[in-house]
Amino acid sequence: MAVDDLLTGEHVETKRVLVTGGAGSLGQCFVNLLTASPLYEVISIDNNEWAVAANGGRLMDFDDFDFEAEPIDCVIHCAAYKHIDLGENNPVPFIITNIVKTMYMFMKLQRHGIPFVFISTDKAVQPISLYGFTKAIGEKLALFFGGSLARLGNIISSSGSVIPLWEKAIANQEPIPITDERMTRYFIEGADAANQIWWEFQNGERVIIPKCQKIRLLDLLTEVLKKHGYDNASDYEPGITVIGMRPGEKLEEVLEWPQL
Repeated sequence: MAVDDLLTGEHVETKRVLVTGGAGSLGQCFVNLLTASPLYEVISIDNNEWAVAANGGRLMDFDDFDFEAEPIDCVIHCAAYKHIDLGENNPVPFIITNIVKTMYMFMKLQRHGIPFVFISTDKAVQPISLYGFTKAIGEKLALFFGGSLARLGNIISSSGSVIPLWEKAIANQEPIPITDERMTRYFIEGADAANQIWWEFQNGERVIIPKCQKIRLLDLLTEVLKKHGYDNASDYEPGITVIGMRPGEKLEEVLEWPQL
């Protein structure tokens, strides 16, 4: 079934969309986007007990989903291990989940003729972290098995974002950690990312790069501090602590990669 036929909204029958990692920050945005329409029945699965308890969905690993027992019309694959420092110290589970299990799911989807989009990251471009390498391989696998990929930067205020960490430090009047004042990152609102990806996916795009904003971390921190009544970082008395880059991190990320 062609993606554009599936998602144009011209058909009245409900389409079943599976969102893996559906209790995560971006996964929730896809669930919210699709459940707002009567055209879609959304099945959200996640293996994070606390996230599922808080946000709903099924508690299960995406590798265990039975496509024979439950026919699906479309898959949005958000599920992955994502923390860079954990990947550096725990390569095996990252490789198993982000590459091996993902590959087997793509094989199932190709066999059943189910369109899918793989959610990737700017860290897959010229990767230096294990996480980045696993997502780069995931991109290649997605295209090889006939799917699409969407590569984006950081979701603002997601569970892995620096903003909640800074907000907590400010609330507790503690020094605010920042990796490097020169560091830049791409950011995007979760709902905006979901909308852009869904729109391009339904129009048959194979490589989707949502419009993200490139921001210097120090400038982002300044904006966060302004929300709390501080004009700039020097006004915050507990101070700023530069902790330095961790293994696998880069000063700048890149979204475009000619190799694809």
